[in-house]
Amino acid sequence: SSGINAEWPLRPGGGWVRLALVPDGQHKVYEHFEKNVLKIVCYGHDERKGRTSYGDCIHPCNARKGCEYMANKYDGNRYDTTIKIPYNLAEGVYILQYMSAMSAHKTFYYSCARLKIVGGEPSLPCKRTGLAPVAHGCMAGTAVPLTKYEQNTKMGDFCFSPKGLGDQDADMSRVPINPECDPRITCQLSVNSKQCMSEDNKMKDIVDSWDPKQTCKGEIVPPPEPTCSDGIKNNGEQMVDCGGPECEKCFEEPTEPVDTRIYKSLDYTQKQWEDGNINIRAVVTVSKDANDWRYTMFFTKAVDIRTFWGCKIISHNDFKTIWTFGPQHWTKKIKPGQVIQLGFNGKFEADGEYPECVTKNFRAYDPDAY
Repeated sequence: SSGINAEWPLRPGGGWVRLALVPDGQHKVYEHFEKNVLKIVCYGHDERKGRTSYGDCIHPCNARKGCEYMANKYDGNRYDTTIKIPYNLAEGVYILQYMSAMSAHKTFYYSCARLKIVGGEPSLPCKRTGLAPVAHGCMAGTAVPLTKYEQNTKMGDFCFSPKGLGDQDADMSRVPINPECDPRITCQLSVNSKQCMSEDNKMKDIVDSWDPKQTCKGEIVPPPEPTCSDGIKNNGEQMVDCGGPECEKCFEEPTEPVDTRIYKSLDYTQKQWEDGNINIRAVVTVSKDANDWRYTMFFTKAVDIRTFWGCKIISHNDFKTIWTFGPQHWTKKIKPGQVIQLGFNGKFEADGEYPECVTKNFRAYDPDAY
């Protein structure tokens, strides 16, 4: 049985990912995915100290690089997982479904991949009951609880051993068939592309953002086993090298990241129509003093914002999925209790799929940091 490296786009951290596998053709019925869950894993978040605050991190968020892969089940917060292909599947085409609500997203987002599987042994006894396993150490999403991922589901009748049921993650250290895949895609997906590039200059080596890969040099080998003394929070640990299922208890309690938000509330409303028009309103109630600010929106598909008020455009990425706006001169310096009202009109491709704004960020602006 081979393994595959499954990865997903990076957005605000927290929450889970439900992965399910069904034969091609059965994917047209949603309930078939519910009854054939492989496992539920962490969506991911940047575990480095001070990097994830209230669900936000700056892309690439410490995601695993191309030519690397998840080799330990307790190292599951880097926006990927390794999936072992079950031994008992008949030869044919299968659909792998991804489902996640991603941090504060209030509804599930779905994606899928088509796999060709050969060499299975359908006669293996693989009857299972109960729910699929859930990864350890996930940061909870703020909108959708774990119970919603598990609702009406069961683990599929999969065998992960050539002799019977086995464990999905038993030999995760084996190199998957596609380690070159790189989920970080491009710094065009970052609200701070300068910082993104400075974190890893290999980001520039991903030449095709629609098929993001790295060129692996030499033989790919399993990474070293994580330990409780390697200086990395990577072993299901509560803090670096302590806590969790493998390491000694931490002597100090972990603290929440410093609250860097400068707003008390951010009320976002969006209306869209089948002809591709979209109208957006954002009302921000300020909680802290700031001499300048930026408001960023991250959409699931391209939006061409053509008119706006209460702000001015600062930038957008090439895909027109990330838009950043700044103040007009009369709203540049803000104080607690002040209300900022922003509005936007735009167009999107009228293909039956509406854009969703999965990230809304209002922050103080420091020209030395951006």
